[in-house]
Amino acid sequence: MASLHIFNPDTDYALAADSAYYTAPARIIALRKENALLPALYADTGDTILLMDEPADSVENLKYNHLATAKSITILTPGEIAGNPDSISSLQPLPWGWNRQIRNWLIEISDGKISGIPSEADLSKLRELSHRRTTIAFLKEMEDMLDPDIRIPEEVNSTARGVSSFRSERRLYFKAPWSSSGRGILLTDDLEEKHVEPWIRGIIRKQGSVMMERAYIRRLDFATEWQCRDGEASFLGYSVFNVSRRGKYQSNTTGTQDSLLDLIKSATPKWNPAITEKQKSVLEKLIAPFYSGPLGIDMLVTGSGAVHPCVEINLRHTMGMANLKRSI
Repeated sequence: MASLHIFNPDTDYALAADSAYYTAPARIIALRKENALLPALYADTGDTILLMDEPADSVENLKYNHLATAKSITILTPGEIAGNPDSISSLQPLPWGWNRQIRNWLIEISDGKISGIPSEADLSKLRELSHRRTTIAFLKEMEDMLDPDIRIPEEVNSTARGVSSFRSERRLYFKAPWSSSGRGILLTDDLEEKHVEPWIRGIIRKQGSVMMERAYIRRLDFATEWQCRDGEASFLGYSVFNVSRRGKYQSNTTGTQDSLLDLIKSATPKWNPAITEKQKSVLEKLIAPFYSGPLGIDMLVTGSGAVHPCVEINLRHTMGMANLKRSI
């Protein structure tokens, strides 16, 4: 079955809102419009891309259109679907990430004729697994392999607890339970308490808690990319990426799998392929029984050369996966 790709980079925010009628902020909508054809990087020949927004200009002028053309990818706009919902009824929907908003949008735009959409119960479980607290359970399963330099994060429900930790250890990351690409993250090493306290309080008020993590000096940021299906996790490859000092995603390093693995090995003598095997085992225990689809596990090499095997788990497509597919 051919796939129906949709680029919805607001998916993590929509998961946080947990509303079928979530509206993304203007800056995210602008990103969505600009990169509407990004799925052409990883889509198969003959697939379809459905835009979430009517293009302001010709589709031919959109970024990645040359890739879509080379792969004979059909491009559809919302207006075209509204007049002919049967045109997507036989396609397998594959958004950048699932949430209640994209589920509702697809049902409405297809007049209920599209299949392969997760149930409300499926999405409730996906939202639960996408909470950053999942990294705590994941790391505890890998505890026998953790370097002494790696500390398991803490979920904080009290502003006072977060502020107290900041006073005793100035360099921390506080993270919103649901956010993406380095947004919703606060690095505290150059901040005063008057800036840290209201940020923590605001996230706890909006999302119920905040994650508190050691802020490591980073030698390298990288990830393992996976596909979950029928309770099994299949390893797809490695990706290496660049982030700002504050943890905001900037770009991916392109290259073959051998060259990317060489980068990882050159960053630390402690790299061990058994880490990937252990990740697979933990994925098949904690996530794969409840989730089918792509995911990426963000990792890092600390300043001391320790390998952090699970900084983030992204239960959606990732730029690392898009670049991986492009390089195959």
